[in-house]
Amino acid sequence: MNKILSQIEENKQKLSKLLNNKNNKTELIKWLKTELAYTSNAIEGNTLTRKETQLVIEENLTSSSKPLKNYIEAVNHSKAFSKIIELIDTGAAINEKVILEIHKIILTGLDDNNAGFYRNCPVRISGSNVIMPNPMKVPQLMSEFFKWLEKNIDNEPDSAIMAHLKFVSIHPFTDGNGRCARLLMNLLLLKYNYAPIIIRPTDRKKYLSVIENYQLKNDEETYIKFMVKLLNRSFKIIINMLEPKETEIKSKLLTISKYAKYKGLPVSTIRYWVEIGKIKPTSYTNSGYMLFAED
Repeated sequence: MNKILSQIEENKQKLSKLLNNKNNKTELIKWLKTELAYTSNAIEGNTLTRKETQLVIEENLTSSSKPLKNYIEAVNHSKAFSKIIELIDTGAAINEKVILEIHKIILTGLDDNNAGFYRNCPVRISGSNVIMPNPMKVPQLMSEFFKWLEKNIDNEPDSAIMAHLKFVSIHPFTDGNGRCARLLMNLLLLKYNYAPIIIRPTDRKKYLSVIENYQLKNDEETYIKFMVKLLNRSFKIIINMLEPKETEIKSKLLTISKYAKYKGLPVSTIRYWVEIGKIKPTSYTNSGYMLFAED
């Protein structure tokens, strides 16, 4: 555990340097908007592929082969992620109003009657023996949760990870609890310059198991170890994505001037195309210079 935590701190410093490049930060936020929508919704049973999620978020393209609900969930999650980025940028307090607003975004167009409101009925998790709190207790439990959050959130990943666990164990909403809890956790991680935790569909069984194990047996340690492992993996994925490989730069990618020459166009045209979104760089150097693939 100590070894992984040490790696996380090293990766935190490495990612911080990479994000000094504004282009890297922009690309990361754009990528996370799709990646977190795809993975978080998949955990809840959404059947969109990563590519289908990207197309509906970035280009509003849908297919008749999948239920409309799946596409609404993807778009809503991307809007909720944009909201947490706004909260981080403005330094806004993380309180009940913020969580209810995020939940409203998540359920808009899906369950408008319950969007942004605590549940007033019992809930059960399919296939689980966990008994969730009585709906009458939810407002008080959430009040206590926000008091705990105010006192305990600090620049440590354990705080964000435990906030997620406490939130899903209260299960304050009729639907959207998991998505809100993961957004809250990643809001706190990003706020303190950590990578967000990406929970892949292949992690679903273990993820749900460690949460249930805590809820039934109060096994906090197994849950934290699992989530810390995922945090470290997320750092590695993101750093690998943002950090240009020298071999790639030399053998495959072209600087803007070479790319313009290859296309037979002025550099100014390429820059304009990038600005309007017609094309985008494949990668960037550590100094922030754009790199393009021939195709």
